[in-house]
Amino acid sequence: MITITILTICFLIALSCKIKKVKVPELRVLTWYIHLIFLVLSAICLLLMANDMGFKGTQTERIIFTLYAGSGMILYGFSKPDTDARYAYLLSFFGFPFLLLFGILLPPLRTLTLVITLTLLSDSRFHRYKIDDDYALQTKTSGILAPQPAYSIITDKYWFFEKISSGIIPPTATGNIRLQKINTDSVRISVGGKNYELRIANYE
Repeated sequence: MITITILTICFLIALSCKIKKVKVPELRVLTWYIHLIFLVLSAICLLLMANDMGFKGTQTERIIFTLYAGSGMILYGFSKPDTDARYAYLLSFFGFPFLLLFGILLPPLRTLTLVITLTLLSDSRFHRYKIDDDYALQTKTSGILAPQPAYSIITDKYWFFEKISSGIIPPTATGNIRLQKINTDSVRISVGGKNYELRIANYE
């Protein structure tokens, strides 16, 4: 709901500004700076994700991507109609919801559009089980797309970053989770009565 809420608010602000033809150059420039900041952060997120890394927190990357898209919508509301590349770039943010609606209305594209919509807009459910000050077990459930939880070891890294090691436990394992630290670098994870022993030092 975080993604849909933020994007809905930004879309309504953009629509209101467009209808009322709001002209506040200072606010538009400030929004451009904010948008560019989130553009840089989004690029960093993609680089981190490609290397099994991420910013600390379960929804940090999704919020950054959402604010990047939302600020683009608001900028469209402040912009005058034009034919240059900048206006087309901002139009892509504002026009994306209409594109999804168009796809849902067409039967041949309905299934594909629903999958894209759920992938982009649905928030996954995360839960973290602390192992020690440097490691945690994370479960991620993505609703209809991935009803079975994905298990990862989260390793605390430098400053604002963490390493995400996925696929440590088969996704078919479900049930209550219990953790038992065996020694300084090993942990026993019990999921639904099945035990898995991991050397957490392997995930540094």
